[in-house]
Amino acid sequence: MKKASLIVLILSVTLMAVSAVALAQATGETQTSGGLLGGLKAVGAGLAFLGGAIGTGMAQSRIIASVMGAVVEDSSYFGTGLILIAIPETLVILGFVVAFLLK
Repeated sequence: MKKASLIVLILSVTLMAVSAVALAQATGETQTSGGLLGGLKAVGAGLAFLGGAIGTGMAQSRIIASVMGAVVEDSSYFGTGLILIAIPETLVILGFVVAFLLK
């Protein structure tokens, strides 16, 4: 678990660094849509989506197991469990929005 947390931390720091560079825009006549800045935007967009997907996967792996155990014990927890399963999906949605904004 510590290794996975370290990987997520490293990816997050890398995402912030790449996003900061990708969002920095050239001023005046030197501004272009391609080149190094375009490539860094693509990398930042990919990392934004990747970070959201990894976070969602880690969260849902434990939540789904817990919800299934609770529903087996008492079926009245199904609605609450369904909501708890859907909440981490917002991380993927936010990652997609950031990727869309960078692109």
